Amino acid sequence: MLRQFRKFPRIHGQIVPGRRFTANAAYYFAVFIAAPLLGIALVLDFIGWLITVKLFGASCYGVMCLLG
Repeated sequence: MLRQFRKFPRIHGQIVPGRRFTANAAYYFAVFIAAPLLGIALVLDFIGWLITVKLFGASCYGVMCLLG
């Protein structure tokens, strides 16, 4: 699988540049993959906080409450 990134393909005898990561790819990843996943995680964490603190009446929330 990694060989396809090292070998330059030929199309009609012309060498075509290989794949590479660009700033547009980083922007696309940040906007369409990372931000939505972080948003979903934030909402799930907030729901967990509401259940723990408001429903069960806990004074704190998280791993540090278990340790201390």
